[in-house]
Amino acid sequence: MSKAPNAADREVGKRIRLYRREKKLTQPQLAHHVGITSQQLQKYENGINRIAVGKLVEIATALKVEMVAFFDRIPTVEPSNDNQLEDPQFDFTHEALLMSTAFMSISKPVLRKRILELVQAVVAREFEAEALLADIERQPAQSAVPDV
Repeated sequence: MSKAPNAADREVGKRIRLYRREKKLTQPQLAHHVGITSQQLQKYENGINRIAVGKLVEIATALKVEMVAFFDRIPTVEPSNDNQLEDPQFDFTHEALLMSTAFMSISKPVLRKRILELVQAVVAREFEAEALLADIERQPAQSAVPDV
């Protein structure tokens, strides 16, 4: 079995980068705090090297996040020698990073909750609209002129 990083390792690295940036820490600052080199942290964030659990605990502590923050929405990885699983759903875009950073800057938990509910409602409506459009496209075209 390969010890090379897989999709889950890469996702954890992306989460480390996300939380580090949210906390406005540089790679050298976080690396120094957890006792590794900046280059090693960069390899973790880029998913090049796997992270030992103990080091991940130190990183979570330094970033003041719960360990679970690194693991929600982790893709399933089937055991194999070919761990080239790529899922674009888990690829953080620049917009997602900006949204997350802005969202976490909101100091009132009740306001964050309401904004989350709003975004979820928008997503639900978008899904409903797409389903309705698909139904319309599946129906045969009807003539605009009535039969006499």
